[in-house]
Amino acid sequence: LVAPSVATAAGTGTATLDDIKDTNYSVPAGAYFVSPDGKDTNTGRSYNSPWSVKKAIALAPSESTIVFKGGVYRNVHNGLNKKLTLQAYPHEKPLLKGSVEVTGWVSEGTTWRKDGWTYSFRSSKGSEAIDPDYPLAGHTDMVYLDGVALRQVASKAKVVPGAFYVDSTNQKLYIGNQPAGKTVEATALSNAFSMWKTNPSNTVIRGLGFAHYADSAISVGSPSITLENNIFVWNGEQGAKFTSATDAIVRGNIFSYNGFRGLGGIADKILVEGNTISYNNVEHFAKTWGAGGAKFFRTNGLVFRNNIVENNLAAGLWMDITTLNSTVVNNTVRYNEGLGIFLELSHEAIIAGNVATHNNVGIMIADSSNARVHNNTLSMNKTQILVKDSARKNTDPKELAAGITWITSNNVLKNNIFSNADGTAIQASGCRPSASMIANTDYNIYYDTSAKSMFKWSLGKGKCSLTYTSLAAFQSLVTGFEQHGLSGGNVATNPLFVNEANGDYRLKAGSPAIGRGQILQADIARALGWKSGVPVDMGALQSK
Repeated sequence: LVAPSVATAAGTGTATLDDIKDTNYSVPAGAYFVSPDGKDTNTGRSYNSPWSVKKAIALAPSESTIVFKGGVYRNVHNGLNKKLTLQAYPHEKPLLKGSVEVTGWVSEGTTWRKDGWTYSFRSSKGSEAIDPDYPLAGHTDMVYLDGVALRQVASKAKVVPGAFYVDSTNQKLYIGNQPAGKTVEATALSNAFSMWKTNPSNTVIRGLGFAHYADSAISVGSPSITLENNIFVWNGEQGAKFTSATDAIVRGNIFSYNGFRGLGGIADKILVEGNTISYNNVEHFAKTWGAGGAKFFRTNGLVFRNNIVENNLAAGLWMDITTLNSTVVNNTVRYNEGLGIFLELSHEAIIAGNVATHNNVGIMIADSSNARVHNNTLSMNKTQILVKDSARKNTDPKELAAGITWITSNNVLKNNIFSNADGTAIQASGCRPSASMIANTDYNIYYDTSAKSMFKWSLGKGKCSLTYTSLAAFQSLVTGFEQHGLSGGNVATNPLFVNEANGDYRLKAGSPAIGRGQILQADIARALGWKSGVPVDMGALQSK
């Protein structure tokens, strides 16, 4: 799996033109052209006579292509009400910023003040989304000094170097750093583009950069929208937000350093493919309430494949509240502070071929049913797989008829590699018998030289959280599970991978995982892009 990563500069607080992806989309005859300094008196019909973005979107007829020349665009804030293609000029890098450059500072004691500051932003998130240790997360104002993000504080008295304060009552902006000779940018717009209802259906946005928007850079509420090869960084809430959208394609984008999460929402039959989703939740929203890399809910037919999801300050990928028929395959999910892949209150999912490493929990199934968790490689997570149930139960008759009960049941774990858990390989404890939550776990391989709890399991009837420190103990005492499970052996050198310590999870020559997996069901093989009806290796990365 190869996906792009954000240049180091983006980690400081802004995107640079170098961060924008180099694209080469053909320019069709009849295209309209825009540039950061485009003039409305130009023709808009050639590279050398570009319009402003606002005029092009207003006057270009439906099904037109608008070509963005390279450079930094300010004041782009438009609703799209027709089918358009918005794309970068070949090998040029357009960056749309929701911030303005702030000048006219006045010294006031140890701070600097901007008068007449009319911008102030608040998130729509409720109190449950706010971490008490970061009470200003829901204030999505942002200020950058020479591209470095400043920290928002709650009063003028708390403004120190590296901090800023928005006095919305008196329309003043304060910073704690000398601005002379420096570039100060502060957020002035909520989003760049929003699409609602059916008129913008089949719109394509590709090759553009988006930064510094207070809400979401792009809001999608229309069918069949494509976001391709864009970069979304340092937006106050998220890069792209979906609201009752259908048939969207999100391919080859970068979602990094956004305040709440990279992307998410409600989007039936959405394809999320080949993206990098990293370092999100920089505002430290509560990790238990939707923050992190990507979260979709009430979504039917999500396909999430070939993405890199890493270093998010909460969950990596979260599917929640009546998400149905999800397919999560061939992703790399690593170093997320919370859960790597999380299926909650949902039904019917294929979670297969993923490499999940160094997360708090690699894969979690909660209050969900019919998840088939096959051929994943799980390494060095604190808990590799966690399956649990709670008192929450669905009461919606229509959803219950579709099998969405919110009761953990009929989940299957097969052909997975569990290597060097920091805590537990499989945890399915609680006072419900684990066998009522997991229909089968088999053909998995386990390697861990420590004496930690390899399994936490419940047999019910007062035996609610039994611990087994080896596969052999589990096989001998828990009937019908891991009948074909394998141990990697109590050897010092990992026999499975080329180099686990350096993140090379390819199977080494002679690995005991080669050829030992159960033949996959046809739909799982098809989702993975593997041949069906043939033997497979255990784990995500096949030896041939």
